Amino acid sequence: MTPDPDRPEAAPSESELPEQPRFDVREFARTARGSHRASPAIAGLAGEEVPAEAVHLIRVLRDLERGTMERMRNLLVTAAHKDGRVTAFLTTWAFEKFWLADALDAVLESLGEEAQGPNPDLSPRRSRRERAERRGPIARTVIGSIRGAPLIAAHAATGLVDELIGQAAYRRLGLIHDRLAHLAQLAIEVKDRHVRFFAEEAQRRLALGERPRRLARTELAQAAWPLGAIGRPAADRSFFETVVFGDEQGRAEARSIADRLAALPGLAPVAPVVAARLAP
Repeated sequence: MTPDPDRPEAAPSESELPEQPRFDVREFARTARGSHRASPAIAGLAGEEVPAEAVHLIRVLRDLERGTMERMRNLLVTAAHKDGRVTAFLTTWAFEKFWLADALDAVLESLGEEAQGPNPDLSPRRSRRERAERRGPIARTVIGSIRGAPLIAAHAATGLVDELIGQAAYRRLGLIHDRLAHLAQLAIEVKDRHVRFFAEEAQRRLALGERPRRLARTELAQAAWPLGAIGRPAADRSFFETVVFGDEQGRAEARSIADRLAALPGLAPVAPVVAARLAP
């Protein structure tokens, strides 16, 4: 009998997953990184003059890191809220991202920059292919209940891509102005553990079969990158795409992210789509 693709499924137990995870969620929570305001990477920037391009990128990154709670809501209205290990990770993940946003605010203060920059056009980008990203919590709850536990694989895969995009953006920030390299490295190190969790979770859940792979491909193809960008002004999104992925080095970063995605079970077909959308 062919299973109904829209029938809700119970969350798989640990014994049903292909292998035990190596990522230690308890250790992650115990060693969570909080405020970075005392870090030399921030304190040493007082009075420094940096290019306007770097200031703009800092503001965009700060706003993206700030959007974590909305993303948490979108995740937890699905079957992800029934998985204790996933929710335990997300709690600490949100905590670390909050303090990254605070660190970027502290950088703007050290540089003598206003928290909000001049941006006369605040209108968001409108795209039919991204309309699924504009769903509200009620629609996400209904759809999540239909798709069930396999949707967690899609969350893990999109989370992995988003954290890799974030690391690419921070690397670019360090290249724009060498005095920002230590700040960039701090953020990349914080995100290293986020990348590791999402990569392992995606690998093991996608290995369960075709349904989680299909859902992951759908979510990856329609996502607005980076996650949370759907509500940002179109000008900020175009700026981010151009600065982070617009030159040859940026395109190499996009290919690297696509290669990482293609190595996961069943996601090779969507990897070129993701790479192409990072720098449209």
